[in-house]
Amino acid sequence: MNLSKENVRAIIFYNFRKGLIRLRCFEELTSVFSDEAPCLRTVERWYLGFQRGHTSVSDKSREGCPKSAFTEDNIIAVRQLIFEDRHVTYREIETLLGISGTIIQKILHEALYVRKLVCRVCFLLATASAFRRSQGGPCQMV
Repeated sequence: MNLSKENVRAIIFYNFRKGLIRLRCFEELTSVFSDEAPCLRTVERWYLGFQRGHTSVSDKSREGCPKSAFTEDNIIAVRQLIFEDRHVTYREIETLLGISGTIIQKILHEALYVRKLVCRVCFLLATASAFRRSQGGPCQMV
């Protein structure tokens, strides 16, 4: 038997209104539905919600970022920003386009194949060069 979340919550609400304690409600659900029954913590959470006056058994609508921010428009916009300024940062892209850093990373690495370039100065080489200059080696710029 396939139970929906709303069905399970309705049963929990019924047991709550009936006056069953949380543990007894959990045991009843487990004995009837075994593997499909919610855990004790879920039953306790819903009991607390019903005690606070929340009687709806359906999910609340959630706001937030759209699930599909990895779109062709965003890829083109990020490509344009990089073309204009190669040194643009993740935070600047976030502010300008209003998309999260994880999506920006996904766009940069999976769609545009952009890698971070690192420029490092080898201090040992600089020191060796300075040593040769002081000794009168092939590089005499002193």
